[in-house]
Amino acid sequence: MFEKMLRTLITGGIILAILASCTPTTATPTQQPEVLPTQQPAAPPTQEPTAPATPEVVATTEPSATPIKVMMTWPDYPEMIKAYFDGYTAETGIPVEVNSAVPLDKIIAALSSADAPDLLVLGDIYSVGMFAAEGLISPLDDLIAQNNIDTADMYSGPLAECNYNKTYYCLPWGTDAYALYWNKGMFEEAGLDPDKPPETMEQMLEYSDKLTKTDADGNLTQVGFIPDFPWMHTELYLAMFGSTYQNADGTKVQLDTPEMIATMKWQQEFYTRYGADKVSRFLSSAGNYLGADSGFYTNKIAMVVDGEWQTGPEYLQKYRPDMDYGIAPMPYPEAHPEFKDTVVLWGTVVEIPSNAANKEGAAKLLAWMELPKNQTDMMIILPNLPSSHAAGADPRFQQNPELKLFIDMENNGKAQPVYVSSFFYDILTAVYTIQEKVLLGGEDPAPLLAAAQTEIQAKMDGAP
Repeated sequence: MFEKMLRTLITGGIILAILASCTPTTATPTQQPEVLPTQQPAAPPTQEPTAPATPEVVATTEPSATPIKVMMTWPDYPEMIKAYFDGYTAETGIPVEVNSAVPLDKIIAALSSADAPDLLVLGDIYSVGMFAAEGLISPLDDLIAQNNIDTADMYSGPLAECNYNKTYYCLPWGTDAYALYWNKGMFEEAGLDPDKPPETMEQMLEYSDKLTKTDADGNLTQVGFIPDFPWMHTELYLAMFGSTYQNADGTKVQLDTPEMIATMKWQQEFYTRYGADKVSRFLSSAGNYLGADSGFYTNKIAMVVDGEWQTGPEYLQKYRPDMDYGIAPMPYPEAHPEFKDTVVLWGTVVEIPSNAANKEGAAKLLAWMELPKNQTDMMIILPNLPSSHAAGADPRFQQNPELKLFIDMENNGKAQPVYVSSFFYDILTAVYTIQEKVLLGGEDPAPLLAAAQTEIQAKMDGAP
């Protein structure tokens, strides 16, 4: 979900026109995904999870004359979204007016206008620090306390991504995590044990060699793994080496580090060993991320890093229901077994604009959305992961072994957030630009990372 919005921001330069702190960047080597579709609601759970204390909501006999206005960047399924928020209206009598699948440029324009939504739902965490620094979204600490929203029950990773300058400016509503998917049939054909994925990042290179094929002219016809297909996962690979883009309080950028250099060089190896030009040509025929022609669905790419939603009815079940596949945590560097099972958590966040007309109503709706059952009602049909422990205990998640694997990774104590700051876009812009030069151009990442570190750190140090 969030990569498409990042792509829109960076390539379109939308933020540049509104917030002077952002700059556009070049495209990544591979295509960004479309906004994730959703499915029909699943059956209700057989038992209710324990919900945190919440404020009493009293239903009215007549709908409020002023609805709570919700604006969402996802998904493009208005009937499903309407049905979900109609549940709040049924309980309280307060109507909710939802505008979903709104382009980010219109979101930003609304935040800067007198017609802001009361509640903003974004499929990414990139904007939190920037919007907070620009005063476009409201601090939520008081509203969280007033509405008894149980942040203690939320997973620490997603919650940390909402913290800017020791204040919450959003709350997580669902979570995304990534794991390694592999095609067991392709493994077996290549002489690999179909039930044993690579354990280390070095083994991924070895397996990829065995799974890669060329035609008589040396053109790639099948590839074991391409690190940025279907999009960039540098933050996850960096986490496997034990680092992050910036420190926890957002005051130090961490690009010119041994861990980041190792991350870039590991990705570069997949391009240089097969030829960057040949990989690029291969990717041009590897299909779109979502569709029957996608490289993973058509046995062109044997291993991919993807999210929990890939297990849903609109993905593998729809396009390759016959595929025998496996899912495992991302392999770790051979020299660092301590980082085994590390995962980076992302996900949807909910914000209240600074110029929202009905902040109190928005906060009450947010409290309702965060209740474990109500959260699960939405996340189970996407599917996405929950952002609270109580929601994760819902039988609907626990009875799905594939989703349970992701939830277990959330709970293993090695889940990392992506720390946000007002300079996060600068960091991502630099990473995207450098990665293109490293993967496609074969350049040495070290001097590029050092230059980016110096430039961005100077901005951080000079910020008020």
